[in-house]
Amino acid sequence: MTRTLSSIALLSAAALLTATPALAETLRLGTVVTAPHPWVDAAEAFKTEVEEATDGRVKVQIFQGGQLGNDQTMVDEIRIGTTDMIIGGVMNVSPYIPDFEIFSLNYLFDDMDDFRAATSSDSPVYAYFDNAMSESGVGLKLLSLTGGGTRNLSSNVGPIVEPSDLEGVKMRVTGSRLDAEMWQAAGALTTSLPWTEIYTGMQTGVVGAFESTISGYFSSRLYEVAPYHAKTEHQIMMSHISISENRFNRFSEEDQAIILDAAQHAGEYGTEKGVEYDAEVIQQFADLGVTVTEVDKQAFIDQIVPLHDQFAQERDLTELLETIRNL
Repeated sequence: MTRTLSSIALLSAAALLTATPALAETLRLGTVVTAPHPWVDAAEAFKTEVEEATDGRVKVQIFQGGQLGNDQTMVDEIRIGTTDMIIGGVMNVSPYIPDFEIFSLNYLFDDMDDFRAATSSDSPVYAYFDNAMSESGVGLKLLSLTGGGTRNLSSNVGPIVEPSDLEGVKMRVTGSRLDAEMWQAAGALTTSLPWTEIYTGMQTGVVGAFESTISGYFSSRLYEVAPYHAKTEHQIMMSHISISENRFNRFSEEDQAIILDAAQHAGEYGTEKGVEYDAEVIQQFADLGVTVTEVDKQAFIDQIVPLHDQFAQERDLTELLETIRNL
């Protein structure tokens, strides 16, 4: 009898284990912005496609608003394995892959068609940075290049209409040295601050100006501390969707393909949402007390574009610059 009961217990336990589904893999994906923002939309699109395509074997947990830290913190966390993915501006990985700094060149792309050509998964630009990230040893794998909207200049020192209006203004820039030099050429006094510190930096007078996407300015409520918004339209935000290389390699080939496809679709979606937000969000600024100014864009272009070749040559990026120009 004892032996029979033991056998039944073993069989029941085996049946229970067989009936219990395997625990889902969960990818922790972070971004410093909050909705509405194309990076958050891209994250949601990625989550939906991955979870549907894997029948729930792979879950995606999204942390927005810098919940996992600022950009640099998230990159470091991915490198040590405590976070899995990031959607953000490419400048957050430029300390490890300096060639990304080429996207700090203001007025690099003539229009959105040029930008779409550069970020396409079959473009030589994407292939270049996919290889550069792999060879850098940073521990990330590039899944997609994406947009984030048009970048404009905002301040609390008054309207900015031409480059001379930036003379002596303390301006926040990304960690990119090239980004700083772009604005120093206009006379700004640049300082590097994480995105999550811009609000308090403006409040305390650490900086009096910054540049950002239209949606980033809106979703982070930066209009509260920077009520002057100048339509410089100096950059189309180059962004990336990347994953821990070790984490990616632990997935089956089937799931790797699903993750890669989903990220590339999400990248395309994020680019288009950036265009959509640019058109819609700026219409709300007047009601928020924001003064939106048209700028002498040609004056900014004339000041910066002649420097492209010089900066590219100094950083051995001439061939890459020509690749982008020839798209």
